Amino acid sequence: MFFDRLGQVVSRYWVAVLLGWAVLAIAVHGVAPRWDDVTRDGDFAYLPSQMTSVQGEKLLEAAFPDALSKSQIILVVARKDGPLQPVDFAVADLLAEQYTPAEGAGGPIVEVLSHRTEIIGEKLVSPEGPTGQALLIVLRLRNEFMAVGNMDLIGSIFGRLDEIRQSPNFPKGLEVGVSGSAAIGSDMLLAASESIENTERTTVILVILILLLVYRAPGLVIVPLLTILASVSVATDLVAMLTQLSGYVEWFDFKVFKTTRIFIVVILFGAGTDFCLFLIARYREELERGLAPPKAIAEALGRVGDALAASAMTTILGLGAMFFCDFGKFRNSGPSIALCLTVALIACLSLAPAMLRASGPIVFWPFGVRPGGARNRRTEEEGSEAADRAGVSVFNSFWEGLSRQVVGRPGLILVGSLLVLAPLAYAGLSVEVTYDLLSELQPDRPSVQGTKLLQQYFPAGETGPVTVLAYNQAGGFKPGEPRWEEMQQLPDKLYALEYVEQGGTRVKPITSVRSIFEPLGQRRQRSGLFDVIRKRVIQANPLAKATFLAQAPEYQGKVVRFDLVLDYDPFSMESIRFLNHLEDYLYRLSQDPQSEWYGTEFRYVGTTAGIRDLRLVTSSDLVLIQQLVPIAVLAVLIVLLRRPGVCLYLILSVLLGYFVTMGISEILFSWLYGTTYHGLDWKVPMFLFVILIAIGEDYNIYLATRVFEEQRERGTTEGLRVALVRTGGIITSCGVIMAGTFASMTTGTLRAMQELGFALSLGVLLDTFFIRTILVPAFLLLWQRNVLPWFTSHRAEGLPADPGQKPEPRGVRDRAREAAVR
Repeated sequence: MFFDRLGQVVSRYWVAVLLGWAVLAIAVHGVAPRWDDVTRDGDFAYLPSQMTSVQGEKLLEAAFPDALSKSQIILVVARKDGPLQPVDFAVADLLAEQYTPAEGAGGPIVEVLSHRTEIIGEKLVSPEGPTGQALLIVLRLRNEFMAVGNMDLIGSIFGRLDEIRQSPNFPKGLEVGVSGSAAIGSDMLLAASESIENTERTTVILVILILLLVYRAPGLVIVPLLTILASVSVATDLVAMLTQLSGYVEWFDFKVFKTTRIFIVVILFGAGTDFCLFLIARYREELERGLAPPKAIAEALGRVGDALAASAMTTILGLGAMFFCDFGKFRNSGPSIALCLTVALIACLSLAPAMLRASGPIVFWPFGVRPGGARNRRTEEEGSEAADRAGVSVFNSFWEGLSRQVVGRPGLILVGSLLVLAPLAYAGLSVEVTYDLLSELQPDRPSVQGTKLLQQYFPAGETGPVTVLAYNQAGGFKPGEPRWEEMQQLPDKLYALEYVEQGGTRVKPITSVRSIFEPLGQRRQRSGLFDVIRKRVIQANPLAKATFLAQAPEYQGKVVRFDLVLDYDPFSMESIRFLNHLEDYLYRLSQDPQSEWYGTEFRYVGTTAGIRDLRLVTSSDLVLIQQLVPIAVLAVLIVLLRRPGVCLYLILSVLLGYFVTMGISEILFSWLYGTTYHGLDWKVPMFLFVILIAIGEDYNIYLATRVFEEQRERGTTEGLRVALVRTGGIITSCGVIMAGTFASMTTGTLRAMQELGFALSLGVLLDTFFIRTILVPAFLLLWQRNVLPWFTSHRAEGLPADPGQKPEPRGVRDRAREAAVR
């Protein structure tokens, strides 16, 4: 077999293996670009081209070539104790002048709007009221709201504001905050960077502590740790190198993102430690049988290689299935992590055994190995003793008792367990998810505080208006045309548009409609000579024309723009629901032959439009992944175990674990966050499903392969019982390590990472202590006792129909088959 041969090669040429890995790590690191130089972020830039917000962005860029803004930073200058004073306006003027770009200058800022800006400036000052006044300075950016390129600008703004606040001339009682979609996005990126640092540090510490607790031998901590560190280094360098290929191969469009590193570190440390744990445990067994280290490492690798490769393959294929997603971040992140896990698997099958071979028995210092202690592996007592001495199953009596209960009452245990889990799984079938980025940040983040300050004086939607583009190829959006007259009526219709909120309240959420007729978004006043003159002046203003009427020659008279300010936060689900309602209303107008809007296409741009499309595409991707991943994992199981009925149940068992985990997470976080909870973060269901389904099957594979191995020697019932005892400690240790690495994600500052870290840890522990230890063994016993006897394939597998019957020796079966053929 391949792994038998691999074990012999590694055992014989271990020096070459060690040198080869050292040369590979140094060479790859020397030519690979820095990770931070090639990583990207953002969400909207990776939506499919057919999404409405993407189409709207393209039309906006084509029809309004000077309107390059995709996001904005809003500086809020406010005084709670009364109206703004002249000195307060001076501070605002200073800030506006500081960031106004020079003509023709590059950089992220397109333009700066303030209270001094012609036409629209007065709209940026709040009306005087009992709580005081505020004004806004709007920095329009050419980057999307979560672009990495915005972070330097945001950092400089925070630094400048700190300098101004500390100045002795800073007005007493004045508040200056930072809000806007780009500020929120930059805080998200900063929180993600903090989460990466916290996760990496916590993961390493946890793995070291758990390995010390399990093995109590420094050498057995160093070998897995060096193997994983080498894997992470080589794997991330390879991924960084692949991003550069797109410059040479036109069809190869590969990207990597900042937050992907969190998953790479956590999964490689968790899975890599598990792989090393199984290899070391089997290596120790072979040494205790009396084999010399060279022979023992070759034998151990040959014995566990298939199971390790198969368990890794389930995760690799599961993550690789994300390549078929429509959302670009999913499509690139899944294969990136899968490639890194492949490197880790190769390291655990070559580098780790080479280091074990190089160190010899001294790696087990200070406890060492007692040869001959596990020689008679046919007795469960000696098998249990070996497991205890391996430091893997310190609670052997627990596994003895549990195994006897499972084989004694499999039906009762299986049914009772399913009844306990069913309500939680049912709750996990319909879990709300949120795309509200603001609620994901900590309350002390500058953008959160700035947004709260803004919302005291302006509508929440001011941070991200909805842009509506009306496009009619026949034209007519010019003064004197019938459509022009209809255009003047649209703002009034939009103000009057009613909407029923999720709670049942009927409202009119549009607070301002900015257009060529009312650039300030003020409701139209009824007639008056002054009003007529004012409108004529506004419509003739070049800035108003450039903002609301298409300027590109091929679109002049064909495209017109409206900016809508809502009562809702642009990231909220209520904004998305209202946008759907608005889209239906305008679509009906475009389909009405009696309307001047007949044949007009309406397209939507802005934060809410992008979030809505993100929700649509990620929901569609989740449905696809929930089909592809189980099929891919099932294929691996069938190839390895060759028992389709058992394989199907193993898939159903991890699916049950996923829905139970979702249900518990929903209940816990809704209680923990109270009224601020709007659902689990939108990334949780996708990554939880892929990782939990794939990794959950790892432990099932470890158990099932050992069960079938023991049953060939001991019979159905006794073989299953002994396998459960012998694998209980090692698989539990692996599960605890994996759960610990996932739990390190909760040390981050992003609510999404905290939720995902908790859910992954819970799911792994549920699989480790419940599904693998109770549901799977109970089912296997019932299946083999009651179902297999009805199939002729049962005899071919060499398993006895009677649980108490001993299996036929392999030689007898082979001679019987040959006689049957003759």
